Amino acid sequence: MAKELAGALILALILALGLGAPAWAAPPSPAVVVTPPQPAWNGLSKEQQAVLAPLAGEWDRMENYRRKKWLGIAQRYRTMAPEEQQRLQQKMHEWARLTPEQRLAAREKYKGLNQLPPEERAARKQKWQEYSQLPADERRRPRPADTSTAPPAPAAPPLPATEQR
Repeated sequence: MAKELAGALILALILALGLGAPAWAAPPSPAVVVTPPQPAWNGLSKEQQAVLAPLAGEWDRMENYRRKKWLGIAQRYRTMAPEEQQRLQQKMHEWARLTPEQRLAAREKYKGLNQLPPEERAARKQKWQEYSQLPADERRRPRPADTSTAPPAPAAPPLPATEQR
């Protein structure tokens, strides 16, 4: 009887381990990170409203994670140099004027730039710094197209022997 009981326990243990194994082998489910609700425009302090004024018209339609990001920027605003504050205000005004499609395109371009190899990013950053140091009137002037990276034009296919002259 003890032998039968021990055998039944072992069998039960094997079945339990065997049935539970897929749960152990399963990859963990992706975690969903939820940003807690952020204040509506009327819930912001006067200082936050002043800093984030360019975004006032769309604030209450923004996702919580975007509001949280902007609130973090508003918190750092005091510590920025006046030139940085001015640049931030200018960029917020530009962003507020973009259509949703233009914003999506800008986000996609940013993601693409972040996925470039480090050497390519460094080269682009260097070019941007050189461009930024140009006088304003020279930056506005149209530039000739960069032909060094353009693919060569396809050659015309050769004529068949019967059509050659």
